[in-house]
Amino acid sequence: MLRLYFTVEDLARTRVALLGPLAETQLSLRMLQRRDEKVLFDGWRRRTHPRVPHDVRELAAFVAGPRTWMVDFFTLLGPVFSIEEGQERLLSAPRTQLRAELVPDSRLVRQRPSWLADPGSRGAVERLANALVAYHAEAVAPYWTGLQQHLSSHANLVGKLMATGGVSRALDSLAPRLRWRPPVLEVPDYTPWRAGNADFHLGGRGIILAPSLFCGTAPQLFEPDTDAEALLIYPAPRDAATVRGIWSPPRYARSHKALAALLGTTRAAILSTLVDGCTTIELARRLSISPASASEHTGVLRQAGLASSTRYRNTVHHTLTQQGLNLLDGTSSAP
Repeated sequence: MLRLYFTVEDLARTRVALLGPLAETQLSLRMLQRRDEKVLFDGWRRRTHPRVPHDVRELAAFVAGPRTWMVDFFTLLGPVFSIEEGQERLLSAPRTQLRAELVPDSRLVRQRPSWLADPGSRGAVERLANALVAYHAEAVAPYWTGLQQHLSSHANLVGKLMATGGVSRALDSLAPRLRWRPPVLEVPDYTPWRAGNADFHLGGRGIILAPSLFCGTAPQLFEPDTDAEALLIYPAPRDAATVRGIWSPPRYARSHKALAALLGTTRAAILSTLVDGCTTIELARRLSISPASASEHTGVLRQAGLASSTRYRNTVHHTLTQQGLNLLDGTSSAP
């Protein structure tokens, strides 16, 4: 557990902010490699894995890091409003600071790609920036509108609570991921990178609270080298319905008419609904059909190799196969 100690000055300097697309892109690299939160992220993982550029495959394990460490572009570059702005900030970041961030503990150097051997060189930084931008285009950009709307809505709510009820009320609203026990903010799932670093005194510098979709279940603390605010990235509240909405960009809606002509209206709707998986009961409820009908149609899609089903106790969870995802994307022919 991490315990953050606040003074009166820290409370006055606490604010909520969105870090932008470059931060979500980097955080998504860790989510891509992990297997937790399967219901929410497995559909995104299946769609994204085949499209990851080569340089990003080499970069992922290093930049995303293990559970307790990752490269900190967040405090170095600050919030950015577009991926292009993030790219420019990375290219213009002080080389000494980049070298310090990209030359981590000796236990992690072996994970660094060979082309980042001199992480402060112009060529290496350009290749790093280009790899992140190319990955962003495949992993984050298709969903950015919905993702940004979700994070903005949450940040606005926290900001409104700060304005009307004070910082304490806003911190209270972040339970259970964060627990406010004045003057301490507890982070129960946090695993410190350095042993014994469980207590952190803000010392009047304040803190930026940054909600994220891709940060995983455990919040991450980033400590600046200066007197600037500390940064705490934490998982924005989300439920299955909200995340499925984010994962359903307009391209799937546009393909629905053609799929309906090919598969029939109900099966086309089921194919689109299964993009991030759901149970038979959830599927029936969302499409206003009977569970028996939902089971029958998913059985046909399964036989065609477009869907797969897994039974757990008394429920059956359905997801799309890669062939089903390709058909939904319009990148393969009909079975």
